[in-house]
Amino acid sequence: MIDKNIGSAKDNMNSTIHNWYKFTAGFSYKFVDVIIEGLSNTPNCIYEPFAGCGTTLVEAQKLGIHSIGNESQRLMCDIIDAKLNWDIDAEAVSSYLEDMTSVDCRDYLGRATVNIHPLIQSLFDDDSVNVIYYLRDYIRKISDEKIRLFLNLALSQALHKIAIHPIAVPYISRSKTLMNSGDAMGKFLSIALRMLSDLHDLPCHHRCAKVYNHDSRKKNVDIASGECDLCITSPPYLNNLDYGEVSKVHTHFFEYTKDWNDITQKVRHDLVTGATTHYKDSEFNLAEFEKSEFVMNNIKLYSELRTRFDQIKENARVRSGKKSFHILMMLYFQDMYYVLMEMRRVLKPKSHAFLILGDSAPYGIHIPTTQFLGEIAQSVGFGDYEIFKIRSRGNKWKSLSNRHNIELSENILDLSLS
Repeated sequence: MIDKNIGSAKDNMNSTIHNWYKFTAGFSYKFVDVIIEGLSNTPNCIYEPFAGCGTTLVEAQKLGIHSIGNESQRLMCDIIDAKLNWDIDAEAVSSYLEDMTSVDCRDYLGRATVNIHPLIQSLFDDDSVNVIYYLRDYIRKISDEKIRLFLNLALSQALHKIAIHPIAVPYISRSKTLMNSGDAMGKFLSIALRMLSDLHDLPCHHRCAKVYNHDSRKKNVDIASGECDLCITSPPYLNNLDYGEVSKVHTHFFEYTKDWNDITQKVRHDLVTGATTHYKDSEFNLAEFEKSEFVMNNIKLYSELRTRFDQIKENARVRSGKKSFHILMMLYFQDMYYVLMEMRRVLKPKSHAFLILGDSAPYGIHIPTTQFLGEIAQSVGFGDYEIFKIRSRGNKWKSLSNRHNIELSENILDLSLS
């Protein structure tokens, strides 16, 4: 039986290293602890197919357990690497901080040739724009990769504190203005010094985690078959959250991306289909989809998906809904089929995989995501599965006039290998 007291992502903001970056769709480090504490033997290596902001990898490293993760976004890979490099030269970091913060850079853009992204210009006051671009360009010139990643992470977190509007929500909230915006240099320095202080309090400085910039729907040739004996993860929920949109302030600022098309090609292309912005409705052909490997290996489940496909489509028509959630549902489960197939390859026999998942009800049609993924897991070689309800979810939207009355839940899916 799993202890259901696994907390929430808010716990991470009170835990060193985990609180170095504010991530919208994270989960509590306590989940990792609960799973490991409940095992009869300490795992040799943990697999994390959706590394996100590194919760599983960081917590495993704190416990001295080896771990391997995939993360499809380059930005997030850099953030994870920064959170795992505990042996950086603290004196060198302090020296860089003293040097870069001793300059009055509020007129930096008048002296340097910099392409200011319009989105950044709209989210920060003029003084802050000068400071954050100065800091970004200064850090880029640092040759030590670990220090560069560390300071970039400090700057990434500082952006949340400096912005005029909240940028840590799924979509930028321009209707809300932050009262303590600005003071870019002071907030950056404060965050960087706190991060340095955190490193002194860690139990060890040995790195035992590896993250790959890789799409978990595909085979990662750098991870051997049967290399891991436990998986702890939280896949994207089927809730139309566009991770490319969530991270765009940072990807535009650090120049991983420059516009919508860039986000689609460089970010969304490598993500599990979790939002209607990930595909074009006109490119989905149901007849061809029904010939796919996923459908052929999940005939019984597909009949349930097809029923819901038609129901969602009809409810959307009646409600004049513009989102093609019926297509999203099909593509999501097909993608997760390949994720689970790769998970099965990476895990040793007798291993378990623990996934935090939430169900959904697009246009009022309930989709028991946890159950369906348990069935899909069986089609790729997993054995029995168990579902443990953690909490109810979606209650804050119940007051909306067009909201369904379906009780949604967040669950742990326990998959086992024979």
